[in-house]
Amino acid sequence: MDLVDTINAQHKGGVDFGTGQRLYPAEIHTIEAIGNYPEITVTKLAELMAVSKPTISERINRLSRKGLVSKITLADNAKAVPLILTESGKVALKGHEMHHQRMFDLFVQKYGDDAEDILNRFSFAFKEMRKLAEEFSCGDI
Repeated sequence: MDLVDTINAQHKGGVDFGTGQRLYPAEIHTIEAIGNYPEITVTKLAELMAVSKPTISERINRLSRKGLVSKITLADNAKAVPLILTESGKVALKGHEMHHQRMFDLFVQKYGDDAEDILNRFSFAFKEMRKLAEEFSCGDI
């Protein structure tokens, strides 16, 4: 929990990834998903990110107002709305990638050649703990 609290505290006010705008984790990870899956639709993006379609639609509208994401209007199929990054969105994505690279570089400085293996083991353990947490029900004590 200390690690999660530390990360959340660092992102509390959002992070500027080079656009002059502060972005929150959900926003930059939405930008990352669109960058990784060009012309992904709102429905597919919601599925990919495991959030509801209204949630992702609201997030896309917010990112669109910030000038980071655009919707492609297709005359033949109004239901499928492909998404692309604007030039500012691409800047934010590149800044986010650099942010992660700097974090990885710190791990390499600390752990040397074992850094990638340590991070992979931590990631696996964290995913396993998340699965357990999802199965756990607090209910009434």
